[in-house]
Amino acid sequence: MPDISQDCTLRITDEAVILSNGLVSISFDTRLGILTFTDLTTGNDIFSRGYVQVQTDQYTFDSRNMTYKAFSTLDFEDDMGQGKAVVFRLQGPDKRGEMNLKLSVIRSLPCYTCSVQFKSRSDEELRIKSISPFILDVDDPSRLLTGWNGRRLRFFRNGFHSWELSQALPIESGENTSHFYTVVNNTETKKALVLGFVTMADQLSTISAYGREDEESTLERLVASSLCDDIPVLDKETIVSEELFVVAGEHALELLALYVEIVSNRMKALGWDKVPQGWCSWYFYFTTPDEKEIESNANALKEKLPEHIEWIQIDDGYQKAIGDWTENDRFKNGLNTLVKKINKLGFKAGIWVAPFIASEHSDLFKNEQDWFVKDIDGRFSVVGENPLWLGKFYALDLTNPEVISHIESVFEKLKEEGFEYFKIDFLYHACLEGVRRNKRMTRGQTLRRGLEAIRHAVGDAFILGCGAPLGPCIGIVNAMRIGNDIATVWKYDWGGGVYQCAINTMSRAILHDRWWINDGDCVLVRQDDNNLTLDEIKLWLSVVALSGGSIMLSDRIMEVSKERIHLLEKILPAHRRGGIALDSLVEAEPRVFALPIETPLGRWAVVAAINLTEKPVGASFSLSEIGLDEDAFHHVFDFWDERYEGLIEGNIELMGLKPHSCRLLCIRPAGNIPDVLSTSMHFTQGAVELSQLEWNPEERALRVIVARTTNEPEAIFFVFGGNWTPERAYISDEQVKIEIIAPEVVAVRYQFKQGQIVRLEFAK
Repeated sequence: MPDISQDCTLRITDEAVILSNGLVSISFDTRLGILTFTDLTTGNDIFSRGYVQVQTDQYTFDSRNMTYKAFSTLDFEDDMGQGKAVVFRLQGPDKRGEMNLKLSVIRSLPCYTCSVQFKSRSDEELRIKSISPFILDVDDPSRLLTGWNGRRLRFFRNGFHSWELSQALPIESGENTSHFYTVVNNTETKKALVLGFVTMADQLSTISAYGREDEESTLERLVASSLCDDIPVLDKETIVSEELFVVAGEHALELLALYVEIVSNRMKALGWDKVPQGWCSWYFYFTTPDEKEIESNANALKEKLPEHIEWIQIDDGYQKAIGDWTENDRFKNGLNTLVKKINKLGFKAGIWVAPFIASEHSDLFKNEQDWFVKDIDGRFSVVGENPLWLGKFYALDLTNPEVISHIESVFEKLKEEGFEYFKIDFLYHACLEGVRRNKRMTRGQTLRRGLEAIRHAVGDAFILGCGAPLGPCIGIVNAMRIGNDIATVWKYDWGGGVYQCAINTMSRAILHDRWWINDGDCVLVRQDDNNLTLDEIKLWLSVVALSGGSIMLSDRIMEVSKERIHLLEKILPAHRRGGIALDSLVEAEPRVFALPIETPLGRWAVVAAINLTEKPVGASFSLSEIGLDEDAFHHVFDFWDERYEGLIEGNIELMGLKPHSCRLLCIRPAGNIPDVLSTSMHFTQGAVELSQLEWNPEERALRVIVARTTNEPEAIFFVFGGNWTPERAYISDEQVKIEIIAPEVVAVRYQFKQGQIVRLEFAK
């Protein structure tokens, strides 16, 4: 192992101990109990006078009021890399408690991490409310690199669970809370601070920005906390916070990506070998599916989309009651019989379960009432009331071993029925505040215990989390719903619909293929009983496609028109690499969702310019932001309108985007010879449906192979400079018509078969 101390060093002065890796340093003032984080490349402080607190039911232990006793150091190598850690031992003024503050830096990374261990030295039982590894009072604009100006600052508020809206917003007066991670971003200076917990299995966590009413000095305080839920600690017992990660700089999305990657490694995130593509019963049948309709949809999918669909997922409504996970009378032939029919058609079967709740009508609730969370007065804690479930429902106590055994048996039985895909829903109810059997488990540990029981029961089957607190699910689920429920409407008052789903799919896009496979929710294209306009449908199709995540259908496929099936074909199969919303840490309603593409055919980008607002807006971005050369000319082509937009250089400025609309653009480098520009077959416009692009300079011919069979006539668009003139086009030696699109753009339109060679001959 190389000598780590050459890169990660410890310097001791009369006033402080300074830990450094050559890029940043984190110093702890042993007299004042405060932290300073410094960018060594500029010599500027990222923040100064930070501190640490442990909140109990009786006392607050604050690093500024504790006595420094000693420190120790450790060189380490872990999932984050090689580094050095220093642990400071602090003692409370009344000696009721000790704090061990651990700071770490990692070789070559401009960040530090912090975790806190608290040890009780009190004869009294202390109930630990929270441990905050980071608190900063912003009493001066120089205290934090982003400053405190409310007009310029954006605070990314990540929702607690799948369905909560997550977006960059101005800091309001009072408390602004994000869960698990956040970004504080100055839109003028581009300076950003990323705070996030890299471990999340034991405690739920929050980062809160407190705002003043004064717009000039809005940001008053930042607090990052592990929530300990009043866990009792006796004399000489300890409790440790989750580990906080802190990084800052000028490229907020890159810094956030670094955090997300470190979490992925630290928590051993899971993925899946293929992005799920399938059909779900929920958004047409809701709680009334039956076995005949499931089978009919599977047959229709086999006929209409034979190459793309893998999963048939039965959603809510097959069970006797919420909590009683056996089939009802609409599935009288049994779930296993239906699974076999699904398998015979070439599909795999999935099923929905809300494993941590039960309705008041369920046998489970009636027969096992000591299995449920209660309030401090001993009454059952109602977690919700759903008219589709005909009443109230309650949360199971996952600290009870009998409950865990029951959950395992439920999933073992469903797996025996033949299911290989498990959508587990309403998971956040496991985190209900209340009285449980084991009072020494946090809500985070409680949720994680239930999730681990499901994983143990189903083995290596596919698990999709839904309605789930994000952090504790990492390393257990293969995919995660990251937005609200979709609907055949733009927006519901309670949050469902395309509007919120689009925001969350873009704002949480960075989690895809790092923490899990993202699931933005189903696509709905039905032509009847659909309040979405065609523009709104295309917008949602574009967002789902560019996300790289799951593509699940949820219409009654037998009734979907040929034209609407054709829309679905344009986003199937999924292109696993996901895009990034370039403005998601600045705009509450992101406008630019970009996917760089690199294949043997070349390097280009597909960009969705999106208007989620109620008035016409513009959108702009630079070529460098989407991974292209800003000094070179690029062609721009509109996928949905099949329209050539011309050549651009440097920046792209789009004006007058209609409300609730999307322009899906292919941006391709311009060259000196003819080239493929786009296709109408697939949203990537060449990455999936074409292969082996070749230019023969002697014959002045461009040759490309079609990689998919189309059910309708489709177009391949070609672009050429003013020095070239297309003369003839052939498909597998048959001459075909050349369609003029623009002065230097033509198309060949045909109902293609996989393997066909398209050849264009040019005169110079």
